[in-house]
Amino acid sequence: MIFERTSYHPKPGRFEDVLGTRRKANSVREELGLKTGEIFVECPHNDDGNQVDGRIVHWECRFESEAEQASDLARRDDSPRFSEVRAEMQTLIANFNRAIVRQAEQRESVLRSLSLDGVPIVPAETAFRSSDLDLKGYLYTPPGAGPFPCLITNHGSSIHQGTSDVCRPGTAAVLMSWGIASFLPHRRGYGNSPGIPWRDDVHADYGTEVYDAQLAKRLSDESDDVIAALEHVEGLPEIDSRHIGVMGSSFGGTVTLLAAARCARFRCAVEFAGAAINWEKAPGLRETMLAAATKLTQPIYFLQAANDYSTRPTVELAASLKGTDKVVEHRVYPAFGLTNDEGHFLYGQGAAIWGPDVRRFLDRWL
Repeated sequence: MIFERTSYHPKPGRFEDVLGTRRKANSVREELGLKTGEIFVECPHNDDGNQVDGRIVHWECRFESEAEQASDLARRDDSPRFSEVRAEMQTLIANFNRAIVRQAEQRESVLRSLSLDGVPIVPAETAFRSSDLDLKGYLYTPPGAGPFPCLITNHGSSIHQGTSDVCRPGTAAVLMSWGIASFLPHRRGYGNSPGIPWRDDVHADYGTEVYDAQLAKRLSDESDDVIAALEHVEGLPEIDSRHIGVMGSSFGGTVTLLAAARCARFRCAVEFAGAAINWEKAPGLRETMLAAATKLTQPIYFLQAANDYSTRPTVELAASLKGTDKVVEHRVYPAFGLTNDEGHFLYGQGAAIWGPDVRRFLDRWL
């Protein structure tokens, strides 16, 4: 990783002109198809902490390699328009500095950009053991040679036993295009897996204390299945066991958090809308999730849409970890669709919205 940082020391009275010219330079960069970078303003202070004259304008841009930075600089040098802006800046500043900073340690990304043109988005159905149950799971692998990094992807409550909607290829295809394999386990009582359906296990009236206790226990038990899925894929030759994360939405988001808190072998976690429907009505489940968050050892990203049933899970889980040593990101996206249901389905239907953020997170932590 390369960071280019330029600093502009304005002549007396010319700070606003320097700032405006730096913004103009960013506009030219955008016209040239270059990264715009970021502008910062430094306000010097004396030893007593009081601000003094002499504000400095800084510009910073990140590049993935020295070659990218060198190519960017060459594009600037070859642009008459950029040269005009440079000449204008020279009349406004008393001093100029450019620094190139190289990241001391850089982990090679395990993600790749792959074309899926002509590639079937079809999983292999496998069986795996969890407790005394033989559960079903669906493994997607990207085209090309493995072993691949992998995400355990956790469905919500809507994969009913007997359904034909079994393997959720949409999210898998996005991950495949990033060079990531995925394994969708059908947890106990869902889809093609045996076990008691959750509605039979959580049979008390919604919003009651008994419902709350039943739901918290049920989802805790389901997190056993997520860890069992991890143990299954760790032994597969096509999977890189050093780079396995966990992701899911709704009930799948809740078990993502619970499983990650119990198993440090997950490299990272991406949690969409866990308990969004139950956060206010199930305080026991809420406390279970907050307690689990304190036990996380890996980075986690909480996400959901503004028109979900409740955004409190994302906001409050992230806030509960503020000031700790946990690596936490969170984002509430603008409304997705018209209804609470449509907002709740952001994970499965809105990869065009969350994809860039999640890819950046996985590129850093998977």
